[in-house]
Amino acid sequence: MIDFVVSIPVRELDAQNVIDAFVAKRPYSAPVPADKVLDNAGNEIDNPITKANYVEDCIAYFILDVTKTYLVDKAAREANAQAKVDAEAAAADLADWIRNN
Repeated sequence: MIDFVVSIPVRELDAQNVIDAFVAKRPYSAPVPADKVLDNAGNEIDNPITKANYVEDCIAYFILDVTKTYLVDKAAREANAQAKVDAEAAAADLADWIRNN
């Protein structure tokens, strides 16, 4: 289920430049779809997976990468905060033991 859709408007006159830019950069080393492919009968046809689909995939991978990085950083911050709390409690417990022995 999709909770939201990301929509990025691109002017029609800029669309080909955007597609060409992603194809030239090849982010995430994704394979660029060929313009022509063979159908099951061996006839050359236009590839139903377009370069515009490729751009969409590149943007999706970017969103996934940004989200993953955020989640890792968030988990690290939370773990660090908990470790500090745990360390302070352990140090206080040790200090009490030292004072009483």
